[in-house]
Amino acid sequence: MNKEDRRVDYLELIRQIPADRIALIINSCRYTFGMLADQAEKLRFKEGLTWGERKTIQVIQSSEIEVQLITFLALSGTQAVPVIVPADVKINETLLQTEVPKEACMAVMTSGTTGENKLLFRTLESWQGYFHTQNKIFGMGDKSRIFMQGSLAFTGNLNLYLAQLTAGGSIVAANAFDPRKWMKEIEDWKADTVYLIPAKLRLLKKAYDRKAWKNSGVRNIISGSQSLGRREAEELKQVFKNASVILYYGASELNYITYVKDYQMGEDKTLIGSPFPEVKLRVENGEIRVSTRYGVIGTKEEEWIGDCGHFDQNGLLCFDGRKDGICNVNGRKVISAKIENELAGCPGVAEAAVKTLKKGGQDILAAWIVPEEQVNIDMLRVRKYLKTSLCEWEIPKAVFFVEELPKSESGKILKRNLKDLYCKKSKTS
Repeated sequence: MNKEDRRVDYLELIRQIPADRIALIINSCRYTFGMLADQAEKLRFKEGLTWGERKTIQVIQSSEIEVQLITFLALSGTQAVPVIVPADVKINETLLQTEVPKEACMAVMTSGTTGENKLLFRTLESWQGYFHTQNKIFGMGDKSRIFMQGSLAFTGNLNLYLAQLTAGGSIVAANAFDPRKWMKEIEDWKADTVYLIPAKLRLLKKAYDRKAWKNSGVRNIISGSQSLGRREAEELKQVFKNASVILYYGASELNYITYVKDYQMGEDKTLIGSPFPEVKLRVENGEIRVSTRYGVIGTKEEEWIGDCGHFDQNGLLCFDGRKDGICNVNGRKVISAKIENELAGCPGVAEAAVKTLKKGGQDILAAWIVPEEQVNIDMLRVRKYLKTSLCEWEIPKAVFFVEELPKSESGKILKRNLKDLYCKKSKTS
């Protein structure tokens, strides 16, 4: 490669950080920035990867986070455009024939609500150009050490990995789904920032509660993809005594859209806050419309990504769910996200999802509930709780108690798969 052909990519940005600084800690192994860069460059040389206008899609399908990261860095900026895919997902070969824009440096795979996988392509600028802004809001940077769990196939993880590393900060990573190990990693490696979706944060808090431990080192808790209210934020702050909690709302097609901090949260768990800098949004006929230049290739000047919402009396955005999550039951509009938020506060409920089912030719509202461990809960108890805050037509007529809910890599519930669940016990009113 000639010097005049040299272009900025994620690997080059990593090379600009002092080589002896700790970049990644995983399974008690420490990788410096120099080690990550050297291994990525060796792989680039081994695979004969070069610059080139003709782009092809290169799937990364390892279950090991360090392999995902190093391979992504090796492919970054070459003619092979990387897309990290969950190890257990079968790739449609037709998808790999998708034409790749010449300016693309990476791709992400998403299925949205349709269940049909699609590829979204990004330029370097569409993420890297916004890292400084998002890092400032999230409290991340060259002095921070952030704990994260899960695969880089989750767009939120990949984004924050790259944002943290290109800023010169460190990451404490966990592959396994084990809150007790997360707690140990946070304590042993003195993480000052935690990034987990709300469901995982609740499990982490329980792990601390069981040990009766408190943490004074974590300064920032970042979360997204699910709802979070003031009560949950305050419970987290009882464990993480010096932490601030921030919830963001974003989209794979765009970037970060809005955020809300713990002191702004209230009882309404649909609150998702104010726009990020350089983001404009409005609501038209209940649909959230977003304007940002930090979107995937092909982003329109104003995008609607299928989400609905409204502004509260303070001008802050509230999330009403996906458009297909707003249903008509016996002539009345019902918002499933609202009911799910209420169920999340019901004693004995660990997780819940709501959608309509066909029964006798009519739509009825149904709820799938994962009970908390060693807690007895039944349909009557759930309905009695919901009657204190919901109208009668908003209370599910069918309740299914299940061991777990089907989820995507990001932790989002796959509602299209709910009907296929094996129900350990179920009751219908």
